[in-house]
Amino acid sequence: MDQFLVSPSNSIIFSSYNRSVSISPVQRSDSGEYQCIYTNPVSSGTAKLSLIINYGPEVVYIQGEVVVDLGVRMLLSCSANSEPAASFSWKFNGTDTGVTTDTFTIDQTDFTHSGDYECTAWNNITGRNASEKHALLVQVSGGGGLTSGAIAGIVIGVLVAVAGICGLIVYLIKTNKIPKLNQQQKGKASGAAQSKQETKAREEEMIPGKMSEHIYENFEDENVYENEYVNVSERPRAPTPP
Repeated sequence: MDQFLVSPSNSIIFSSYNRSVSISPVQRSDSGEYQCIYTNPVSSGTAKLSLIINYGPEVVYIQGEVVVDLGVRMLLSCSANSEPAASFSWKFNGTDTGVTTDTFTIDQTDFTHSGDYECTAWNNITGRNASEKHALLVQVSGGGGLTSGAIAGIVIGVLVAVAGICGLIVYLIKTNKIPKLNQQQKGKASGAAQSKQETKAREEEMIPGKMSEHIYENFEDENVYENEYVNVSERPRAPTPP
C-alpha cells in the first residue's frame, strides 16, 4: 500500500503540536490507513488507524439483454457504488419478486416475463437507497417483428414498383401502343361475335322444324320451276300458213 504524508489543506486541519487532525468534509477518497508517529528524547512509537468512509448506494446499474428469445435462460445483474456493499431487492412491473440477490435469473423465458424490472440497492449503514429500471421484451426466436430498416426497405421497394408501373403505362400511351392493342382486341371480339352468329345459324338449320321449312321452301321453288316449264311446252302452236 502506498504511503504519503498528510498535509494541511482546506479540509484537513491539524491541532497545535500536531497532536490531532480533523477532516471536514470527508470524501470517499479519505478512506485508508492512517499512521501517527510519536517521539520523545529517549524513545518513539507508531499508532495506526484504518478509516472507512461509508457512502452510497450510488450509480445503480442493471446489466442484461433488452430483447431475449422465447424459452431461453435470462440473467439480469445489478450493481451499485456503496460502502459497505449494498443489499438488493427486485420488483417486476411494480410487484415485489422476493429476490434479494444482485442477480435476477429466469430459467426459461415466456411472454409473461416481458415488462419492467426494477433493482433497488440499499445501504444499511447510511440508510440510503437508490433504484434503476430495466425493460425486457420476450419474443419468438428469430424476431417477432420487422426492424425499422426492414420496414423502410419494403416501403421503398413498393414505391419503386408503383413508379415503374406508372412509367410503363405512360410510355405505352405516348407510343400509341395501348390504342392499337384495344383495336386489335375489338377486331378479335367482332370476328368472334360474327363466327358465333354463323355457328348459331348453322345450329338452327339443323333443328328438325327448321330443316322441314327449308326443305319445303326448296320443294315449292322446284314445283314452280316445273310448272313454268310444262306450261311453256303445252302452249298451242300457231297455224301453218296456207
